[in-house]
Amino acid sequence: MKETGTAGEGERGGERGGETRAEGVDDVPSMDLVRAAQDGDQGALNDLVDRYYERVRRIIRIKLGVNLRRYMDSGDILQGTFIAAVRGFERFEVRDESSLIHWLARIAERQIQDAHDHVTAQKRDRRREVPLAAPDPEHSSDIERDLGGDDPSPSVVVALGEDRALLEACLADLREDYRDVILHREYEGGSWKQVAEWMDSPTADAARMLYARALTDLSERVRERGSGR
Repeated sequence: MKETGTAGEGERGGERGGETRAEGVDDVPSMDLVRAAQDGDQGALNDLVDRYYERVRRIIRIKLGVNLRRYMDSGDILQGTFIAAVRGFERFEVRDESSLIHWLARIAERQIQDAHDHVTAQKRDRRREVPLAAPDPEHSSDIERDLGGDDPSPSVVVALGEDRALLEACLADLREDYRDVILHREYEGGSWKQVAEWMDSPTADAARMLYARALTDLSERVRERGSGR
């Protein structure tokens, strides 16, 4: 059975099959690259990794939050995610870009869980175990300031201001279902029907309502933290 997933934007130069590749590969539709990669085109696979590298990195950092980033390297999680994706790429069922990004995000989640299990297995003092819970908001200043990147800003960035670092620090602080519904809609690009499916919501309207509540909570956090700077 094939799996489904989702991806982002990017560009990579290089050669394919001994021939110099044409410029403007970022204009090639992602699903065309997926099909080419599944047919064995290593250049197309490299282009997909480059196109979605930054998007998946942001998702991983938000899912980790500050607490887990004290114990886990987001770069290691990112590398493991793409290694696993490359190995399982033939099982990915071509649908659309959002399903590709979602597939990558699910792989990243498994990588995070595996890393969490490894860390906690090494902890002998139960008080020092790392919970898969909301991060400590007092350490939000640890968020990187290089979250610009080339892929389009999610609409929430436009709605709440252009400080992506502040927004994503606040997003990492949200309760899990609020964080995930925003990630599914804004970072993975899911339709409301897809978001409802991924969130196990009964209907698309229920997913919209959850998203609205999550966005309200996020807006309040951004305003409070922004005014306290």
